[in-house]
Amino acid sequence: MSKGRDFKKPSSKKTRHFEIKESPPTPNYDLQKPIFSLRNIKYQGNYCISKCKEESKSAILDKLLRISQLTWRQIKSQSREDLGCESIPQDRFIAPFPSVVTPEVTILVFRFSNVGRIAGYRENDIFHIVLVGPKLYKH
Repeated sequence: MSKGRDFKKPSSKKTRHFEIKESPPTPNYDLQKPIFSLRNIKYQGNYCISKCKEESKSAILDKLLRISQLTWRQIKSQSREDLGCESIPQDRFIAPFPSVVTPEVTILVFRFSNVGRIAGYRENDIFHIVLVGPKLYKH
């Protein structure tokens, strides 16, 4: 180092590399159409689509297809007998839930026939199907 020389302090420059951008707003998932997930249903379990008869499988697919054309807001406005759903407390269920369903999770139920039900929970715009069948809960 040379004696008597002072080093210049670097001047701060604003560049685009250090700009802090605002994160995009969280989407309103009620305005989105549902996405259906079968990830948490126990395949070949007692409450799986694979255990349903062919006519029930057809009714399930038809119901999911019809619901998929609506937004969550529209689904909420439908009657539970049509394309809407209802919230059923977990303690009314006879069928066991997979471990991903914790006590604070709200269970929603869609009807696919007179006695057939599709039970699951909503996470943002995704509906996770966990149980399918006729006798899922006590009426």
